[in-house]
Amino acid sequence: MDGLRAGLDAPTPGPLLGLVGMLLSVAASDDDPATALASIVRALSDADREEASAALLAVATMTVEPELRRRVRRELAERGHVLPRWLADLHRAEPVDRAVEVSTVFRDTDELYVSVSVPGGHVLTAMVLVHNEIGAVAVDASVVELPLEEVLALVTEDDDPDLRVRDVRPADAAARVHGALAALDSWPHDGLGSPTLVESRGLIEWMVSLLPEGGRDDVLQELSDDELDLLAEGFLTSPFGTPWSDAGLRPLVDEVLAAGSSNGIGDPLVWSTHNVEAVLDPDGRHFGRRTPGAERAPDVLRDLIRYGHTERGLRTALTDQALTAIDAGADAFRRAVAAPGGR
Repeated sequence: MDGLRAGLDAPTPGPLLGLVGMLLSVAASDDDPATALASIVRALSDADREEASAALLAVATMTVEPELRRRVRRELAERGHVLPRWLADLHRAEPVDRAVEVSTVFRDTDELYVSVSVPGGHVLTAMVLVHNEIGAVAVDASVVELPLEEVLALVTEDDDPDLRVRDVRPADAAARVHGALAALDSWPHDGLGSPTLVESRGLIEWMVSLLPEGGRDDVLQELSDDELDLLAEGFLTSPFGTPWSDAGLRPLVDEVLAAGSSNGIGDPLVWSTHNVEAVLDPDGRHFGRRTPGAERAPDVLRDLIRYGHTERGLRTALTDQALTAIDAGADAFRRAVAAPGGR
């Protein structure tokens, strides 16, 4: 109640909505979400205090349950508590007609930004961090009381040459956030989502519910065998791939490309240092002992990175970093391949 009182007394909606969003997150994570939410509503109804009334109205609005909102409004009218105008009109909140994706050239993660305008001239902006290389799973999130443009100015103030900022359809952003949160819920182990994601999820889900429906969340690409073949042919017919054009080495080239098909959103021509480290991990299983010339995989990878980064227009510095990672991991990789029973 102290937290709700502080939220009600705050000059902006963020503190109260953030706390109510946390209550909704707690209810949603219960084994019986409907019963947990009903328990929260009942507890707030039983507390004849102004801050409880405020939280009750916020809960009724953010759960997007018209019948609950009507019932709560009747109850609050009988109590006679005076609530902020923005809260009384919270059901009139509208999405800002812009959503933005911020990522690097590697696309290992994407930050999705959406905003909502709350009556009274208040704006909330949410960021959801989606990890693409583990299946487009939400791993972090936050909400701030700043317009989207101001948030983006802060995000890009370092002038990172590898940062990519692009507008996306709000409906697509909504679909991707929904999908990323669903993927988190189905993750086989606990603890993947950050504490701020756990705390802000209820508020973010309400904000996203205001966005248009019908968007697409199919950002990850799964290359077909034919598409991988085309990439292989492009590499092998280039100056970088000529040394590997022998038919006996084609299976090795195919395996290197297949290993890279999980890079970022699924582009085997773009390699970050951690992509290189993963594929050359001595304990990994990307290449089998039966693969012809498996011990030469680091050399194929070296030429593929030179080719791929040129094709994708990546900075030379990024290519050099990836090649340095190959130098660091190649010997341990070759020892693992050569060891009896290795890999």
